[in-house]
Amino acid sequence: MVADNKDEFVKLFQEFTSSYPYTPDGLSYKAAYDDQRRQGCRNFEAIAAAAESGEDVTESVLLQLLAYTDSATNRQKGAWIHHAATLDTDVRLEFEARKWINPAEWQFVAQAILDFVHCCKEDPRQLSVACSKFLELPYSRGFQAEMITPILNALRPDNFLVINKNSRIVINYFAHTSYSQKLTDYPSANATGNYLIKELAKEMHQPGVPALRDDDLFDMFSHWLVKVKNYDFVSEGNFPANKVIKLTSGAEEMGLQPEYTLTQCAEDTGFDEKELNRWVRGIERKKQAILYGSPGTGKTFIAEKLAQHLIGGGNGFKALVQFHPAYAYEDFIQGIRPQTKADGGLDYPLLPGRFLEFCKKAESCQDTCVLIIDEINRANLAQVFGELMYLLEYRDRSIPLAGGNILRIPANVRIIGTMNTADRSIALVDHALRRRFAFIQLHPNYEVLRRYHQKTGFPTKGLIETLKQLNNAIADPHYEIGISFFLLDDLAIHIEDIWLMEIEPYLEEYFFDQLNKVDKFRWHHINSQIYP
Repeated sequence: MVADNKDEFVKLFQEFTSSYPYTPDGLSYKAAYDDQRRQGCRNFEAIAAAAESGEDVTESVLLQLLAYTDSATNRQKGAWIHHAATLDTDVRLEFEARKWINPAEWQFVAQAILDFVHCCKEDPRQLSVACSKFLELPYSRGFQAEMITPILNALRPDNFLVINKNSRIVINYFAHTSYSQKLTDYPSANATGNYLIKELAKEMHQPGVPALRDDDLFDMFSHWLVKVKNYDFVSEGNFPANKVIKLTSGAEEMGLQPEYTLTQCAEDTGFDEKELNRWVRGIERKKQAILYGSPGTGKTFIAEKLAQHLIGGGNGFKALVQFHPAYAYEDFIQGIRPQTKADGGLDYPLLPGRFLEFCKKAESCQDTCVLIIDEINRANLAQVFGELMYLLEYRDRSIPLAGGNILRIPANVRIIGTMNTADRSIALVDHALRRRFAFIQLHPNYEVLRRYHQKTGFPTKGLIETLKQLNNAIADPHYEIGISFFLLDDLAIHIEDIWLMEIEPYLEEYFFDQLNKVDKFRWHHINSQIYP
């Protein structure tokens, strides 16, 4: 935070607090937030129900999901009145007069608006994708953020800001941005506004301030600064570089992670979208989950894809750490580590481990951050986790560490572990740890193998049948042969080597006292089945 910029905000906000909120206009503005959100929710629920029953909802979508200014005509029509609106009259009259939309197209426009709102309500991380899809339509011309974002704010106030002319000017001024009212700018403007409000929240929590959400308070302040005070932004510097608020480190470029839908995840992983959705619900419910299964089932790959979905559309991030038998508490939480000093001597500072560093970075983000712990069962978990064992169950608390500092898990942190059950059965995992994680079992997904080699031309029918027979012979889901051994573009060149040097040694170890079972699956026996 640049001091001059912060001082300017504090000075203006103090003037706002002492002069506006309890005036008749201010009180009216204050009362509008909850009332208008409640009405917006009622409108959407009624429209969604009517649409599901097959009714024509064109009229109600255009009047009750879009935001209108307060006038007798608009109230008489049953339009949704909102303080941030710019639509003064029926959107159809305005857009047809400008020749942006033909009368016959309104039913398609209404459906597109309803789909857009429904998509964002169901998964706020889809905002960028939803905006892009809507703006690709031939009849999206003229639709601006202040027309559509009020309904998003009504349905999901924690995720979506109302960006109108007033708030946009103030955000641009204090964040040194140049967002327009175009819907294409809304995802970034929304992220910037949320960061700015978070950065300024402490300055807004002053005696005498109305009891409002921080975002509503900022919106009211923006209205006062632009419309009531008529602040001269140009003479005050017109967004000078030396007056920019420095936002948190994770948001300096206001960048968001690319959207990655469950549909895309299903396409990439080969798993059913409903199954993936169930896994995501489990991760969100427990805040931490472990993907477990036999070798080659793609645990790490799927963990990466789930993490990509969880952070998609937000400002969070994902990171990966791999456990091993020598991994220690000092590596993960914190510990004393010798370092060479300039004079050649040794220093022994107390340094944060990977998890503490991850949590510190996650605190600067508003959205989900995912830590993937690969091979989680290869370390002594009770020893490596230490105090974290307590916090995994009591996520809303903090605990002092033995070496100093306080450990807490930010609310936006999710943990996904991967566990190779051929190394250690889930039954051997500490019960205290097991109840803290959701466990998701993975089996060999032959459909992924088939689809992968559609692009390479390798014939998978015989290979898949051989793997099924082999896994039936193994008869233990913890030791099945997965498909990732065979996900190579040039599999035809390497498959014999893979089988001789990876699959057969594995089978010899598993059937060490029944080697006759291995003979059936030697390369010289099964190659004719793979290449019929």
